[in-house]
Amino acid sequence: MKKIILYILLIIAFRITHATEFSVYEANYPNVKDYNVNIDDIVLIIKPAGVYVEINLYMTVSYDFQSWFFKNYNELEFKWQFNLPQDAIVHEFCYWEGDSIIYAKMLDKWTAELLFSDVSVPVRNPALLVQSIPNNDGQVVHELRLFPIKRNEKRKFKIQYLLPGRPTGENLRVWLPMTQLISKNTPPPKKLKILYEYGNEPYEPKLIGTEVLLSKNLSDISSWELEIPVSENQFVEMELPSPIKKDVFFSTYTKNGEHFYHLAVKPPQIQKISKPRKILFVIDFNRFNTNNLDGDFLLSYLKESLLQALTESDSINVLIAYDEYVLGSNKWVACTKDGIDKLFQKIMMRSFPSYNNLLPLISKAVEFINSQNDFSEVLFITNINTINLYGESKEQLAYEIIDKFKKGTKIHIFDLDNKSYLIWSNDDYETPMQSFYGIITYATSGNLFFLRYNSLKEMLFAFLYEDISHFESVEVQMRYQDGYAHSKHFIALHEGYYPINTPIMQIGKFSGNFPVDITVFGKYKTTNEKYSITLTENDIVQGSELVATTWYGKHIQSLLKLPYDPITISNIIDLGIEENILTPYTGFLVFNLEAGQGTNASQGRNGENDGSNTDVNEESKEDSLNFAVKIFPNPFNPSTTINFNLPANGKVIIRVYNILGEIVNELINEEMNAGNHSIIFNGANLSSGIYILIISFEGGGKSYFAKQKLLLMK
Repeated sequence: MKKIILYILLIIAFRITHATEFSVYEANYPNVKDYNVNIDDIVLIIKPAGVYVEINLYMTVSYDFQSWFFKNYNELEFKWQFNLPQDAIVHEFCYWEGDSIIYAKMLDKWTAELLFSDVSVPVRNPALLVQSIPNNDGQVVHELRLFPIKRNEKRKFKIQYLLPGRPTGENLRVWLPMTQLISKNTPPPKKLKILYEYGNEPYEPKLIGTEVLLSKNLSDISSWELEIPVSENQFVEMELPSPIKKDVFFSTYTKNGEHFYHLAVKPPQIQKISKPRKILFVIDFNRFNTNNLDGDFLLSYLKESLLQALTESDSINVLIAYDEYVLGSNKWVACTKDGIDKLFQKIMMRSFPSYNNLLPLISKAVEFINSQNDFSEVLFITNINTINLYGESKEQLAYEIIDKFKKGTKIHIFDLDNKSYLIWSNDDYETPMQSFYGIITYATSGNLFFLRYNSLKEMLFAFLYEDISHFESVEVQMRYQDGYAHSKHFIALHEGYYPINTPIMQIGKFSGNFPVDITVFGKYKTTNEKYSITLTENDIVQGSELVATTWYGKHIQSLLKLPYDPITISNIIDLGIEENILTPYTGFLVFNLEAGQGTNASQGRNGENDGSNTDVNEESKEDSLNFAVKIFPNPFNPSTTINFNLPANGKVIIRVYNILGEIVNELINEEMNAGNHSIIFNGANLSSGIYILIISFEGGGKSYFAKQKLLLMK
């Protein structure tokens, strides 16, 4: 009985943590959800933005299901949880109230969540968008909440984000947000409308992974309209023209006296000298066995990596276990763009099972490999955590598997089971599968990688980029008249592995005047190749403010990869607020102007100061002065005094949060009289770092709110 209950709880947990989820609930009962949400309309407007692509996602949702639990509630809260890759830069969110558009303001995450979640005020703020820390495989959970959702009333919103284009030959590619729009619990819309804004040169974008129901040129608005069906487990790419017209693309924009640029340039020309490879990818993925790794991410990233790393002289095939076994082709497929597209289009439209199939897949792989003439490789990608030995030892079973393949076959294994199952063996700890995999790979000169010790990206890079199929490093040097380029960021799918025929994309800042001499270097083994080109002002493409936005977004992403440090997090918060870029420590909040609470919505920024005073709700200058908050000392060790003035008798709540948004101390939660007050906050039991002080007050018919950063330095 206990096992049955545990199994049910596990199923519930996995449902809750599914990558995409639409739901409604009553604000006081957030764990009681109804998934019968209507996705009434979705439109994607896509624009080229230098070496990036801008995606504008418009969505209209509603709720009309007659749920028994919610039958007495006229106003519910809507939540959409979805993943985006960590290199996505979310920089705009807006909400429609009737025919009016209300643009969200960027605040620190604590303030935004507190102002949105306050259910005690007469009029609540209507929308909040936040995100999580990236997981090990570069996925970021986003959460959008709307209030209220009333029956038979539609709610419309827009999220705008930027993604770096992925260069493939003479084009750029970008993944469309299909899995973000599809939840297993909520019926998706039947069709998706896409508008591609092509500018001055008409262009019909290519869509990979779906049929196109409609395609027409809307020349009056310089756009191409497309319509595609929407279904589960759908992965759609859009192929766009490369910004490179000859050998180089260079776009600039000036903001606040700083010069930003986008660069795309062809690498030095060398000949690939590695031997052609023939690889069978065998995928055995139990969707419940690996934390923070979805099957859709696994397949999409594998496809991206193959397009970048291999060439038409290489050949592949894919064998994968769903509820049935799917072989991409009955023969090897050349690694051309069309070949890989067709192969993955056949295998990606499925759902992964809740069990593993390793041994049957091994038999299927043996059949295919032994039917081919040439020597080849097999890569098993599996997250199985135990295996039935059928009375044999692991060593016996491993050698039996090796003997089934024809001689000369290299067998590689990616162990994606990232849980720690430790047993004592040979005076050392090991996982149950480790020695089994080790025998197979060692005896066949293969490679063995564990997700416990490496990210999926690192494993794919190490396996695919062998010999001279890539540069070990690339560098772009720029020499301006009276200046230089600095603060550079490479926009590379494979950092540390740069495909030899793929354009190098970079963003950065510069000072000085044109012309600029650009030298491109590529290093492999002990050889360096380079070439130079000179650009004048006539070669420059005038960019938009998005050129600066992408630099700040990439810079914030680089800061997030640094070790935890309060000063770094403070910089991330400040940059996110100043540049309107969503981070794990900031949030987009749509203010209801009738609410009369929180930061003044017309400001659009949260105005941090030097640590002695804090901004409050400005219903009037007199009231804001009467609710001044002063903290001294700040920085402090280990205690500081908080002084505040109440304009009237009322309820006061003072709490201290850590940088993750968790309450570490509730100092006051009581009725207090008007006048001056002080309280001591002691951080002796806390570690050094940034903390957030939140003070809320309600009294005299008015409500006020104040926020202050505290810096504890031990």
